[in-house]
Amino acid sequence: MRFPPFEHLHLYERGPPNVVNISLSNVQGFRFGEFARPVPADFDLNEADPNGARELRTLIARRHGVPVDHVLVTGGATEANFLVNAALVEPGARVVVDSPIYSPLRDCPIGFGASVASVARDCRSDWAFDVDRVRRAMGRRCRLVVLANLNNPTSAALSRSELEELCQLAADRGASVLVDETFRELAFEAAPPSAIRFGPHVIAVSTVTKVCGLGGLRAGWILADPTLLRRFRAVKDYTAVCGSGVGQLLATWALRRYAFFLRRARRILDGNRKRVRETVEGIRELEGSVPEGGTVLFPHCRANVGRLADLLLRRYRTVIAPGRFFGLRDHFRLGLGGDPRELEIGLGNIARALKSIV
Repeated sequence: MRFPPFEHLHLYERGPPNVVNISLSNVQGFRFGEFARPVPADFDLNEADPNGARELRTLIARRHGVPVDHVLVTGGATEANFLVNAALVEPGARVVVDSPIYSPLRDCPIGFGASVASVARDCRSDWAFDVDRVRRAMGRRCRLVVLANLNNPTSAALSRSELEELCQLAADRGASVLVDETFRELAFEAAPPSAIRFGPHVIAVSTVTKVCGLGGLRAGWILADPTLLRRFRAVKDYTAVCGSGVGQLLATWALRRYAFFLRRARRILDGNRKRVRETVEGIRELEGSVPEGGTVLFPHCRANVGRLADLLLRRYRTVIAPGRFFGLRDHFRLGLGGDPRELEIGLGNIARALKSIV
């Protein structure tokens, strides 16, 4: 196995201290003290269920309308993606991946020896998804179709009918479908349904990282038919075995108050969305609408994105995520969920940097 370098992750390790990072996809971090409750003194730190804490699994199952035995708790969506690929992808298999996309979803199958076919969305039509393109890319050896809904980095959504058509296509070809639903509920009232509803060959993964601002917990999950889940659990025996009991306790607290976290995310995102819309529409070098849902946008840039990113980091201590990480070099990702003051500073720095390179 040889996995492609996760360049996007290491982008944040190389920069100077005290940067303004407006590329992140998370909602503003939530602090332990905001839970306003202590960890129980009798909490057993020597015990953790490999499947995940029972109450946490129950809350996850309830949110998605599935039985508890369809839920496996993982070390975030990242481990979930790895487990699914390790269990289902063999050397020489064909995997079809939506594009643009968060790089681990594209590159993890490569590490397991798959042949990966990227299927491009139409950037001129608000990142429309074309099931016919997927059909043509699948061929005879396709074992897995991978996408994110909402898409990362564009926040574009697949509708119920598109999901149904895609999942039926995969069933007809004997392939599984992996849908990263980390951002799905951040479309709020317009959120698409969970893909887990569309057949026993469909796998959905998610996490408390983005909606709740709880990335440090590393608490995610896989939703799948129990037959598939047993295969993923068998791989997990060789990775984490079981997750942090304390992290799962805090994730349980968060899911008990999930409506609060959704309201919090919406308040932050609505304010930042307005700021970005006003700024981006006034920069002639940038093209692309600000999405109504999700935490990220992916504007096209008429200037060289590599030069822009370097200048922003070197002169303005500002970080954007170049589009090459996601599959399109003439775009970059902006985050909508961060600190409003940092976002405003970063947007101003983008405008200044663009004036000096075009």
